[in-house]
Amino acid sequence: MSRSPSRIRRAAGRVGGFIDGLRRWLSRLAFVGFVLIVVVLLRTDLAVPVPAESALVLKLQGALVEQSRQDPLQKMVDEAVGAPVRETRVRDLLRALDAAATDDRIKVAVLDFSHFEGGELAKLMQIGAAVQRFRAAGKPVLAYADEYSQSAYLVAAQASEVHLHPMGQVGIEGFSTYPLYFRDLIEKIGLDVNVFRVGEFKSAVEPFIRNDMSAASREANRAWLSDLWDVYKQSVATARQLAPEKIQRYADRMADLLVATQGDSAQLALQEGLVDALSHRDEFLERVIAESSADEEGGFKGIDQNGYLLAIGREAPVDAHKPTVGILVAAGTIVDGDPVEDSVSGDAFAETIRQARLDDTIQALVLRIDSPGGSAFASEVIRRELDLTREAGKPIVVSMGSVAASGGYWIATASDRILASPATITGSIGVFGILPTYQDTLEKLGVHVDGVGTTALAGALRADRKLDPHVGEAIQAMVERTYRDFLLRVADARQLPVDTVAKLAEGRVWSGADALELKLVDGYGEVPDAVKAAAELADLGEGYQARYLEPELTLGQYLLARVQSTAMGAQALHALLPPELARLVQTWQAATRPLVAPAQRGIYAFCLCGRPG
Repeated sequence: MSRSPSRIRRAAGRVGGFIDGLRRWLSRLAFVGFVLIVVVLLRTDLAVPVPAESALVLKLQGALVEQSRQDPLQKMVDEAVGAPVRETRVRDLLRALDAAATDDRIKVAVLDFSHFEGGELAKLMQIGAAVQRFRAAGKPVLAYADEYSQSAYLVAAQASEVHLHPMGQVGIEGFSTYPLYFRDLIEKIGLDVNVFRVGEFKSAVEPFIRNDMSAASREANRAWLSDLWDVYKQSVATARQLAPEKIQRYADRMADLLVATQGDSAQLALQEGLVDALSHRDEFLERVIAESSADEEGGFKGIDQNGYLLAIGREAPVDAHKPTVGILVAAGTIVDGDPVEDSVSGDAFAETIRQARLDDTIQALVLRIDSPGGSAFASEVIRRELDLTREAGKPIVVSMGSVAASGGYWIATASDRILASPATITGSIGVFGILPTYQDTLEKLGVHVDGVGTTALAGALRADRKLDPHVGEAIQAMVERTYRDFLLRVADARQLPVDTVAKLAEGRVWSGADALELKLVDGYGEVPDAVKAAAELADLGEGYQARYLEPELTLGQYLLARVQSTAMGAQALHALLPPELARLVQTWQAATRPLVAPAQRGIYAFCLCGRPG
């Protein structure tokens, strides 16, 4: 009995110690958070001086993106501690270059590719055009790299001078697409992939059902890859005053050309007219100083695009009383419900459109699409809100980025005008459904599934049971219905006969150049062109402004997105698959919840037509 109070005191002491430790831990966490916030505020809110006679250093770091895909909290931490940058937003580069072109403090622009991971052709073309505008203002652009990747060189070729390290190279190899195919593997592990599709060219499911590329896919892929390669060659050839055939020869005969120069790849690039000088880093530094001015440390006076944007404002100032053209960016896979990482949430994006429709200051919308599609259901949710916005008297102009295919084209149908780039990948008008089941895999492991249900449908969509053929027929019927809806929406939007749309649909991917000829788009142009077109359609005259409308996530949506992105990567099925196939499965799971949601949520308007290799 006498020990009881002692035990109680010890227990209470432990609880008190735990609570005190938790309090101190939370206090430290709050302090760290406060310090991070202060650091970020100091980096963003204080005035940044732009030195006179300085160089604007364009640092293309990480991957090029239309809209930031990085976790905002992680991005804040990375910026605070100076971690490597994982992405560069295209519109930041464009704004910095265009503003610096008329800024007397900036004498020269320098292109820095030291941490560049590449980007899609349409994005590279935008940056290249901005480089040309900077040069047209009478200011030189100097490019330097230890070696140029194919992506980096397209931008560098637009510069006044292209410098290469004497031990470097220019890596131009052309475009290709070589997917992995998994039919044999799937059979070995007992995975049963039930596929429902419409369209001869809808090749997104081919990796699951074939060991090679179908003839139809080969034909379509060769066509759009050739179109993009022609755009690349023409852009480089025009900038460097070369014949496009010389770029083709450089890639086709690389081995012979290197033998002729005794393996000197830098000398080969100089000999072929791809670069202007072979320069060591110190020599290039002296060249930049000659065009700008020296600083006190032996370098040149300069500022990178992030610092420059802090000095002038990342976005143009907003006037609350001016008529506004709102710009929305749909970048990533289109998914149902709440947002997941690298995605366009049908619900959240539709709500942003609705808010823009209700905002009296917003008179028109530009929809920038950089998406291969995803859930057909979510695409329709977005399309409906866009249609309601048009019915409310607010015109919508679509600006297609690198890819606006399948579900990305679905949402584009609710517009008054569609602009694209010749290098845009679009079309892929087709749908499919996919339902993997792994009952045979479980049986190989000695696990069996059995039971009863009250209806034929009860338990029919379980991933651990073989799909009932009658249920498969029902899903195929819904896929075909969705495809008919897709055709009708395109036919109505483009004012084309349904039979004409059907011939250019069937899931086939088209380049922007082909899409213009086929009347799937109305013309060429980037976001500024789309803004101008939207303002004209809304009769805004000259006194309007444009601003980006960013979807706002609630704390709950943000946390859910983080949990979902983590959980999906840890599912047991992924552990059975190689990384390439697991990524495909994860993409489709991100677009829907196929094993628990209604069947129509497992129908996709999706295109595996990302950046060609």
